[in-house]
Amino acid sequence: MKRFLTQHFWYIIGALFIVFFFFGTELKRMVYPYLLGVKTTEVPQISGDEYFEDVEMAPFVFKRHKKKYTLQPKTIYAVKGRVGIVDHYDTMFQYFYRGQFQGDYITLVPQDLFLVIGDMAEDGIFQKFEFEHEERLGRVLCKNVKYRNNFMPSMMTPKQAQKNFEKYQACQRYINQNEQNNYHPIPANRVINAALSMLKKGDRVYLEGYLVDVPHMGLKTGTRKNQYHENIKIGAFSPGMCFILYTTKVITGGRVYE
Repeated sequence: MKRFLTQHFWYIIGALFIVFFFFGTELKRMVYPYLLGVKTTEVPQISGDEYFEDVEMAPFVFKRHKKKYTLQPKTIYAVKGRVGIVDHYDTMFQYFYRGQFQGDYITLVPQDLFLVIGDMAEDGIFQKFEFEHEERLGRVLCKNVKYRNNFMPSMMTPKQAQKNFEKYQACQRYINQNEQNNYHPIPANRVINAALSMLKKGDRVYLEGYLVDVPHMGLKTGTRKNQYHENIKIGAFSPGMCFILYTTKVITGGRVYE
């Protein structure tokens, strides 16, 4: 056995790397709920409501992976949503690919979540969407609709263009700016981080915590009173500000993490 391991060491390492790289989330979903979660009968029932309660609290210092961050709580916040996309930054590849552009923020926020609530989270409607996320920004797209950024309209016949436009119109009526948001969750501890790291598209999840600014980085969170960028316009809309959520509780898959 020892001789076999010695001769095939790099093959074994390579196989393990492939398993963790491509199936890491599934492995976590098999193990973490039993090691870190507490069983609950509470199932997140998606609604169109979020809970906001503005607070006046002193800033506090939060430490993650030997780095210190000053966080300014603004609002107590809770949401029951459905995961559109999860973007992971806590892998070796992501540190190499994105870390040089994000500095210490990539350590503070190891995953981003894009959630939908209300009607957009209903099965029949949710399936109409696909989700994009890049550079910490997320958006909803219509499934099976070709957009300018990935298909040249000039390559369509008039009939194809008309059919594409009809698909776009039929889907767009379900997209509600008030039923979607991009989250930068700061895990309060390793249990919360584990819960966030195993989420995937379609999961129903409850998140609770504090919406916080990160003053020393010049970063402000979206809140109920300040949810849209005032000086940025995309077409006729101001894009929603990401919610920087210091996350203290997660419920998903019949388990509570806190």
